[in-house]
Amino acid sequence: MSLIKKLKDLEHKKAISMHVPGHKNNTIGNLSDVISPDYDLTEIPGLDDLHDPFEVLNDLNIYLGKKKGSYYAQAMVNGTTNGIICSIYAFSETVSHFYIVGQAHKSVYHAVSLVNGTSTLISADELSEVSLENSCVIFTSPSYSGTLIKNIEEKIEFIRQHNGFTIVDAAHGAHLSITKNFPDSLLLSNADVVIESYHKMLPALTMASVLFTRNEDFHHRIMHYINQFETSSPSYLVLASIEYAQEFYNTYDDRLFFGNRRILMNHLKVCGISVQKQDDPAKFILNGSNGPYALERSFREAEIYSEMVTDEGVLWCLPLWHVGDRYLFDELLERLSNLKESSIEDKGNIDVGILEGKVCIENIVPYPPGVPLVLKGDVISTSHLKRIQHYQVNHVKIEGIDYNINYYMKRAEL
Repeated sequence: MSLIKKLKDLEHKKAISMHVPGHKNNTIGNLSDVISPDYDLTEIPGLDDLHDPFEVLNDLNIYLGKKKGSYYAQAMVNGTTNGIICSIYAFSETVSHFYIVGQAHKSVYHAVSLVNGTSTLISADELSEVSLENSCVIFTSPSYSGTLIKNIEEKIEFIRQHNGFTIVDAAHGAHLSITKNFPDSLLLSNADVVIESYHKMLPALTMASVLFTRNEDFHHRIMHYINQFETSSPSYLVLASIEYAQEFYNTYDDRLFFGNRRILMNHLKVCGISVQKQDDPAKFILNGSNGPYALERSFREAEIYSEMVTDEGVLWCLPLWHVGDRYLFDELLERLSNLKESSIEDKGNIDVGILEGKVCIENIVPYPPGVPLVLKGDVISTSHLKRIQHYQVNHVKIEGIDYNINYYMKRAEL
C-alpha cells in the first residue's frame, strides 16, 4: 500500500486524532488558511535566509522571543531533536560532564555520544549530591505523558549558583502558559536553553520547533551548530506554521477546551474507561478492564488513534478545542459509546534469548516514547529481556533490537 493511499484511507475513514501534531488532522486552528503548496518557496529576495536571518525571518525570531520573558529565539524546521543535538554540541566546548534528569529522549543520548561526552542519569532530588561545576544538566519537562518536574526554577537557580548550565527539553510543553489555567511555561524556569516542539500540541506542521536561549553568547554558540546540522533548504510552510501557531497561542481562549475536557472525562468513565489526569491538562492516561494494550487496539479498530500505549495506560493528547474548530467531538463520543472489546493477537516474536549477557551494540529503544531501554555499551540483562519480550507480546515497536540480534547471530555463525 502506498503512503499516499494510506493517508487518503485515513482521511476517508474520518480517523480521529488523539495524538500529535496539534492541528489534529487539520481540525484545530485554521492552518489551511495560511499553508498552501503555493507557499513552498525558497530564499528568494524578501523571504530571508534562516541560517543568517536579518529580514522577515529575523522578525519572526524576535516575535517568538517575546513569548514569555526575554529570550533569543530561533525557529527550526528539523524538530526539537536538532535543537537538542546543537545545544549539547555547543555546551560540550566548555563543560566536562552532562547530567540527565528525567526520561530523556534518545536524541539526548545520541548527542552526548556524538560529542564523546560523559553523562550520568540522576533524579531531580539528587542534584545536591553531585558536583555541578563545569557541568550541564539536561531536564526533560514535561515528560511524554505530561508530568512536570516540580520547582524546576529553584533547581535551575541552584545549578547556576554552582557554576553549572541547563538545557530543558520542553518538546511537549509549547502550549504551557497558553492561559492562566495551564501550568507555567518552561520559559519561566530561567534555564539557559529551552527547546519546544510547536507541532506537538499547537497547530503547526510536524518538525516545527523553536529554540530559546537566555543570552546572546549561548545563542551564537548554538547557532554555529544549527547552521551546520539544519537543512540548507528550510521549509517555508513549516516556518509559516510556526508563526501561525504563535498567533494561535497568543489569542487562545480555553473555555471550550475545559468544557469539552470535562464532558469527555465523564463520558469515558460511563464507558468503563478509567481516566488518570496529568500535570498537563491536555494529557490523559486511560485504562480498561482488559488492560491498556487491548484498550488501545479497541480505539484503533474504531478509527481513534492514540499517542502511545505502555503498561501505565493509553496516552491521549487532547485537542486545544476552540470556538469554530472542526474536530469530530460528537463523533468521538459516539464511537466511544459503541467501542468493542479487543484482544492482542499473538503473531509470534523473534527469539531474543541470544542477547542475554551480551553488550548492547545499538541502543534498544521502545518507540514511542523514544526513551532508551538499553544503551549502547551496556550489558543486556535478564530483566532487560523480560521487558523486551513484554513489549513484543504487546506489539510495541522496538528500535535497535533487530540490529543487535543480527550482529550476534552473525558472530555465532563464524
